[in-house]
Amino acid sequence: MPTLKEVRRVYRELQRVGVTGTGTGFSDLLPDAARKVPLSIHDPRISEAESLGEEMDSRISELMIRQSGIELAGWRLRAEERKVNVANTRGLEAKYRKTLFSLTLRLRDGDREVEVEEQRTHWLQLQPDRLLGRAVFLLGPRSGRNPPRWRSVGLVLSPFASASVLRDFAAALRVSGEYSPGDIRCAPQVQIIDSPLVDGMPGSVPMDDEGVMARETPLVEGGRFKARVTDLAGAAREGCPITGNGFRGIADPFPRAGFTNLCIRPSVISLERMLKETGRGILITRLRLRGASGTDRTYGAEGYLFKGTELGEPVRFALRTAFLSYFLKIDRVSRESVPTVSGGISVISPYLRVEALRRGDEWVV
Repeated sequence: MPTLKEVRRVYRELQRVGVTGTGTGFSDLLPDAARKVPLSIHDPRISEAESLGEEMDSRISELMIRQSGIELAGWRLRAEERKVNVANTRGLEAKYRKTLFSLTLRLRDGDREVEVEEQRTHWLQLQPDRLLGRAVFLLGPRSGRNPPRWRSVGLVLSPFASASVLRDFAAALRVSGEYSPGDIRCAPQVQIIDSPLVDGMPGSVPMDDEGVMARETPLVEGGRFKARVTDLAGAAREGCPITGNGFRGIADPFPRAGFTNLCIRPSVISLERMLKETGRGILITRLRLRGASGTDRTYGAEGYLFKGTELGEPVRFALRTAFLSYFLKIDRVSRESVPTVSGGISVISPYLRVEALRRGDEWVV
């Protein structure tokens, strides 16, 4: 149980970030410049949901004409509007509206099938051609062979593959995570932040569900642990700062610590340079979690052999890693960064390079 001193400290922090003003909402607390540029997370075209579905059907049908031998097994478009009313113990009352457009495509090539999803706050940000291209790309490696029996290999993880790993290990970056802060060490190139104030991103919010104003939180900086995301109860229990990450789930009335947009900051290194410096290796396009044992995670990896910037034949193999090993061995981070939604978490990730060693039939990072 938290001590009275810890509770008082937490609520002093809440007063600092969530103090009410004399106006009708929270905007009167902001500087004039910030007030004039509201967070862009609402699209008025949400009122045209039915016609948007017809428009998307036409666009997808036109795109599929160009695909030979690939069948559209199904697609789904969801348009949601959240009307959020927030109040906290300091009397702050505010509301905001947020829209989410989700597009899911399912493609089939013979007995192989792949499903991909994209989520955006604005209709025009949904790009079915980009999503279709990603699905077609992922269909390729499914029939790949085992890679050569090299002793070690450079792995370049695509943003979608690296987002899967970040999602699976994200619990360590929540309050009361499974590792103590002193155990969390990453490579100097790794910087991870929770960023709720990015226009158009699915996880962006002006405040959390407990009325705490949202702000960017550095979680890992220069490879060093900085903070975890917290809700009010977790911050009081652990004696750590409030980050404004208390959110309610659909079926959960009690706020819990969750992420907004979980980001790995990009660098200045291009993907082309990363591939050239690696020489020969494997570009991983997709990872599927096969199992977990303690802190270890085992994935089914699919991708392509490459030599320099030339892609070769598709391959598939087993990849095993752990949180404290994976983030410590990242030695290159690209400047290209791609937003995606992985396991319900909004993630922005670049290409990442790690070195893997062969252990029997597995590659280990």
